[in-house]
Amino acid sequence: MLKELSSSLEDYLEAIYDLSLKDGFARASAVSRRLKVSKPSVSSAVKALAARGLLVQERYAYIRLTPAGLRAGADITGRHSLLKEFFISVLGMREADAERDACKAEHALSQEALCRFGGLFGYLKSPSRRAALAAAKKAASGGCRL
Repeated sequence: MLKELSSSLEDYLEAIYDLSLKDGFARASAVSRRLKVSKPSVSSAVKALAARGLLVQERYAYIRLTPAGLRAGADITGRHSLLKEFFISVLGMREADAERDACKAEHALSQEALCRFGGLFGYLKSPSRRAALAAAKKAASGGCRL
């Protein structure tokens, strides 16, 4: 399902998912503010996502995710969170930089790569690997030359 979505539509779906967690719906104006885009851009994205069966737009600008939209939104959010946490915890990046890079990487990596990445991260976070993480953070703080 997600392979059909552009990076931009994934960003809209992620924002709608996040905004709808509290009340079960999102409003177009809140999506516009969150993504710093115009309301017509939100309207266009909502129509594209609705055509794919991921959401419905109700009266009074309520946007509700379908079960497929909820699953896709949770998947996108999970990818983003995994990458951001890795960038902060393992690589010692600042939160703002980790946020920016996670947003880019979540769209570029395949599902297989993300699954393996998650496995590696779990391994690195295991108690026996804490010393390796501390050493990696110390090395990263000294500057990285590629």
